[in-house]
Amino acid sequence: MSVTLDLANADDATYALAASPDFARDGICFAACGSGLYRSRDGGESWRKLRTSSELVTTAVAVSPAFAQDRSVFAAVKGGILRSGDAGETWFTAAFPAPPPVFSSLLGSPDFERDGFLLAATIEDGVFSSTDRGARWQPWNFGLFDLNVLCIALSPAWIDNETVYAGTETGFYRSANGGRAWRHTGFPAECAPALCIACIKDGDSRATRLIVGTEQHGLLASCDNGETWERLATDSITGAVNQLHVSSRGDGSLTVFALVEEGILRSDDAGVTWTETLRVPGMPTAMLPLADRILLGVDGRGVALLPSR
Repeated sequence: MSVTLDLANADDATYALAASPDFARDGICFAACGSGLYRSRDGGESWRKLRTSSELVTTAVAVSPAFAQDRSVFAAVKGGILRSGDAGETWFTAAFPAPPPVFSSLLGSPDFERDGFLLAATIEDGVFSSTDRGARWQPWNFGLFDLNVLCIALSPAWIDNETVYAGTETGFYRSANGGRAWRHTGFPAECAPALCIACIKDGDSRATRLIVGTEQHGLLASCDNGETWERLATDSITGAVNQLHVSSRGDGSLTVFALVEEGILRSDDAGVTWTETLRVPGMPTAMLPLADRILLGVDGRGVALLPSR
């Protein structure tokens, strides 16, 4: 395991990783860390700390799906969200009212070039949205009875159905109108909190398969928009699943990666069976599987670059 962003001396943590949609060509990726935001232009081989407007703990980062055209990247810090239109060279701050929220997740619409839509999840303050590319934000929490939102995800058919999912401290919520109103689903309360979400398009149908990682109950899956759930891989995954990531293979099929306490697992059959891809010395905190490599945040060490096979 080659640590390319060494944070050991700073006793730092890596909270999130993100890459350009055109990563195979431009090699641009970002790491949100306790000491700030870092950028790599060579696929994670080397890193540069970016001079944001606040130099605060950075807990989430998102890259525009139209990055090749708009060069937009967004970073969540305590009390605000930073936005850049030049790949991180200069920044503007969208401030939030006091007390400042702590952000857990940040993502943009797959149709961002047209709609400029962003969502941000927070601990204790619910969900905020922006429809003007991150310049202004407003809370969208109608029906969201648990404001401790740990993760959010958009439906693979977002452009058609505007469906959003949110995992919270006590359960799992769904919105059918882009996050303006929320409805509690049938997620079993005893399996909460919901730590992470993977949304998979079910073959040629319009259905979405949801996979949710939990703190003490492994993985749960739903094929009816969260109304009913089943446990997955009960013989191999029993503890915390801290992050899920869906990657498309060359033939159009999908691989799901799961970040667990021991390392990274992968599934090529929508989460039914899992194999160990990587065992990590230390506590992994964030992962980003890419075409030929995996970026991995390891607590107290930094960001490591590993082969994907």
